[in-house]
Amino acid sequence: MEFNKKWYSHKFKGAGLRYEIGLNVHNGYIVWAYGGVPCGEYPDLKLAREQYIYQVGSNEKTFADDGYRDNNFFIYPKLNDNNCNQTKQKLKEIMTRHETINHRIRQFNILSSTFRHKLSSHPTCFHAVINLTQLMIENGEILYQ
Repeated sequence: MEFNKKWYSHKFKGAGLRYEIGLNVHNGYIVWAYGGVPCGEYPDLKLAREQYIYQVGSNEKTFADDGYRDNNFFIYPKLNDNNCNQTKQKLKEIMTRHETINHRIRQFNILSSTFRHKLSSHPTCFHAVINLTQLMIENGEILYQ
């Protein structure tokens, strides 16, 4: 198969599919999962504009990283010296929780190894992993210490 840049992920330096995962900032529950689209064709913001922004209330904004440059829907938490200690702690907790969820999902290997089945099956497998991860959270598995 010849190289096609629509699949290329600059982050992982290879072909891949892009997904989004959204968490409730208060309890860490997974409240949004979407994707299964070619990495090169769908940067973060394009993927969000395709579906996610229609799920957010008119008065809501979402914490996001730098890939989501749209101040109408996203805010970008930054830890810096201007934050009070309580704010720094809360932002750190939110970001750590999301990284922990990403790590848990990678443990299933669907996101970190070669998928050797029909490409159209990948989103179904991804969502199964999302559901299993959410069930682990709901049944008391500690996200982080």
